Amino acid sequence: MDSRSYAQEWFELAKLDIEVAQFLLTMRPKPNEIIAYHFQQAAEKYVNTIQ
Repeated sequence: MDSRSYAQEWFELAKLDIEVAQFLLTMRPKPNEIIAYHFQQAAEKYVNTIQ
C-alpha cells in the first residue's frame, strides 16, 4: 500500500470517529467520556498519518 492510500484510509477512519462523536453530542444525557474518546481517536489518526 502506498503512503497516499494509507493516509486516505486513516483519514476515512478519523472521519467516522468524528461522525460518531457528533451523533453522540445529540444524546441526552451526553456521554462526554465517549465523545471525548472519539474526538481523541480522530486526532491521533490525523497526527499519526502526517508523521
